[in-house]
Amino acid sequence: RRASDLVIVVDAGDRFSGNPYVDHALERGEPMIRLMNKVGYDVVTMGNHDFDYGQKILKKRLHEANFPVVCANMLSEKSELGQLPAYQMIERGGLKFCFFSLIQTGANHLPATNPANLEDISFRYFKDVVPEYKRVAEECDVMIGLTHLGFANDSLLALVMPELEVIVGGHSHTVIREPKKVNGVLIGQAGSNLEYAGVTTLRFKGKKLVDKSYQLVSLKDIGTPDQEIALLVEEISNRPEFKKIMGQAAEDLTRKEDVASLMTDAMRDAVGGDFAFYNKGGVRLNELRKGEITMEKIYKMEPFSNYIVVHEWNLNKMEDFILKDYNRGKDPGKRYINYYISGGKYEIIRNLQGEGIEVKFYDARGKRLKDKQKKYKIAFSNYVASSNELVKGGEVTDIFITDAIAVYLQKQGTVKYTEQRAFVK
Repeated sequence: RRASDLVIVVDAGDRFSGNPYVDHALERGEPMIRLMNKVGYDVVTMGNHDFDYGQKILKKRLHEANFPVVCANMLSEKSELGQLPAYQMIERGGLKFCFFSLIQTGANHLPATNPANLEDISFRYFKDVVPEYKRVAEECDVMIGLTHLGFANDSLLALVMPELEVIVGGHSHTVIREPKKVNGVLIGQAGSNLEYAGVTTLRFKGKKLVDKSYQLVSLKDIGTPDQEIALLVEEISNRPEFKKIMGQAAEDLTRKEDVASLMTDAMRDAVGGDFAFYNKGGVRLNELRKGEITMEKIYKMEPFSNYIVVHEWNLNKMEDFILKDYNRGKDPGKRYINYYISGGKYEIIRNLQGEGIEVKFYDARGKRLKDKQKKYKIAFSNYVASSNELVKGGEVTDIFITDAIAVYLQKQGTVKYTEQRAFVK
């Protein structure tokens, strides 16, 4: 902005989930909207985690935003949110820029959030939507994709929609350091957690675009912070209760599985269960350093405010649960263990084609469990209970997983995790 008045600031989605001071504010998510309003964003798209607080809260945040939120493949007219526009026209310097937006969908045709948050909202596959908006390029000087699809799908979008000059992307957290062009479309993405800003520069002769370039800027190198913004961040972060020490890590927990072991142990302990399972994508802190574990770190582990749901299953049901999830990918090379466990271990046995065909479960002492009739009390998160058909139903508790972790750490005092609990053979 110091260099030029002709600056457009955009966001490619996922404003919420991951920062305790935003997720656990008195008004969830409000600090982020306040900061973005202050910075002066011009247009943003929806990300999958923007739904994490539920529609009632999201609606309030959308109304507070001083910027439009757009998404072309989201059908929400009958929902609490109402229908969002597919694109936004912005005029600067006598030029008309169109920002066209799309969000990712998974195998269930939904973005990666708790399906319970998407009542009365449906989503179309992004490639099916593209033909309906190609004509919009004729109504503007430049058409730009503002997407939350991930880099691979942005590359596909560039192939099917060459009407776009630029794609500003999100979702895959890809750090694009050098300019990437696919089918003539310039693609940029700036990682995650505000480590970088992506700066795309468009140069014109009259109304004709003659050059486009991209660079990645480290936000660590911007020099003195804006004083007003710094004071606002300080005000938002003034939460002494987040600094409360709940326990200690005896050594570095360097694997995501180690952090998940702490989380699942806490879940199992909270309900007096035999086992607990938690999905890999829900563990948002990849490591814990030796020393103090504060409430702030606990909220970073599990920013979704999930609670515990309990089932009683036998070994056959547990095996079905693990195998169906493991085998859901058609490509054997991309199959992975998605569920971490507490209360024992499990081993997935594969055939020569890489397909899981059997699961061996072991108790905490390493003894294999063989009684197929015995029922075990198992703790899950409500996210898994909502998104996995086998886990629907169950006994809903009022125990938040973050609370369970805090209580467990207070009981244990110090924790240490070194052993692998889930593996394939």
